[in-house]
Amino acid sequence: MLLTSLALAISLQSSGETLTAIRNDDPETWTVEYPRVLRPFVVEYRQCLNVSDRRVTGEADFEVQHRADIPRCAETLESVVARSNETMASSKTRIGPEEVDQLFRDIGLIHVARGRDFDQQFRERVDATIAGRAAYEENKPKGLVLDLVDGSVVQARADLERTEDEAGAGSGQSKGIE
Repeated sequence: MLLTSLALAISLQSSGETLTAIRNDDPETWTVEYPRVLRPFVVEYRQCLNVSDRRVTGEADFEVQHRADIPRCAETLESVVARSNETMASSKTRIGPEEVDQLFRDIGLIHVARGRDFDQQFRERVDATIAGRAAYEENKPKGLVLDLVDGSVVQARADLERTEDEAGAGSGQSKGIE
């Protein structure tokens, strides 16, 4: 997860823009609740899903990459579901095997939704960059642009140079020779 965020940040910085927080007008919130005794199994499965090479290819394909983690972690999923069911059989808090299966399916869906969210953010940033570039091209100055300097500043500079030249010539010294 950290590597994915870092890769996304680096790719966005290369576009010459700074990262800004984007307010999501339609937030999607996922919540999973489970007995505390299952926490080690949930952590193990999430670790399997999150430990992967993410490729930043310049295309919005993070959802595809996150979705590919589900089959890659199928063995881990089977293992943690079986061990979770064994643990729940001897636990005070009881949830059935169907609920355990649903818990881990939801964790996988959340993982894929996270990749989809990265894709959406990526597309929004690319679209904003393209729109910004188009606006610049449309409004950029045409022809030669000169920096105009206040005339009094130019006159003061000329007076200073003339005074230095006169002082150097009046003392019989050449400029720059000692």
